[in-house]
Amino acid sequence: MAEVVSVLGQPRSNVVRIVNTLIDYGLVARNARKLMPTRSFYDLCTQDRYGHLRTKYRSVLRFLSTQLNELVLLGVQEGNGIIHIDFIESDHRVRVAPSPITRHDLARNAIGKIALARRPDLLAAEANPDLEREIVAVRRHGIAWNREETTDGVIVIACPGYTNATTEPIIAVAWPTNRYSEDKAAAAHTLIRRALATIPAS
Repeated sequence: MAEVVSVLGQPRSNVVRIVNTLIDYGLVARNARKLMPTRSFYDLCTQDRYGHLRTKYRSVLRFLSTQLNELVLLGVQEGNGIIHIDFIESDHRVRVAPSPITRHDLARNAIGKIALARRPDLLAAEANPDLEREIVAVRRHGIAWNREETTDGVIVIACPGYTNATTEPIIAVAWPTNRYSEDKAAAAHTLIRRALATIPAS
């Protein structure tokens, strides 16, 4: 830390705050008294910074797609929004279309609500009592919902990935309302947890 402070020429309190933020994001790790960049740090420096996450979760998405035959998504928090980094569509004639490039709103998106449950600082910026109550339930149960909040006729359930770290992807399943049921949602949640418990991360 002393070397970083010296090189940057910034007050120690500023450097500590920045470093702690980088540690929270999984970009820096503390090893005894040394600070080391992590794999995530180097991935941010590459053109395909989410490639290793797609590889890590692809078997899980394939399993869920085979079992559920609905759209399965892998999303990450990026700044104050959510982006989809991978997905597998269903083979139904009528299906939910993914939007991999769009940045989705945290507060109205199932994946975003998992991110808000992980990051109280982001939730504070939303300042919505109904959303705050919903996020309390997300923390308690590990499930978030988007019940036609962003797209009419589409219901989405989301769950954390292998860990609940802020840098870990989030898994979601989406149904058109005509094929959705609470039983299917419960089965999807069970299958997600089973896949994460039995399919090793690559």
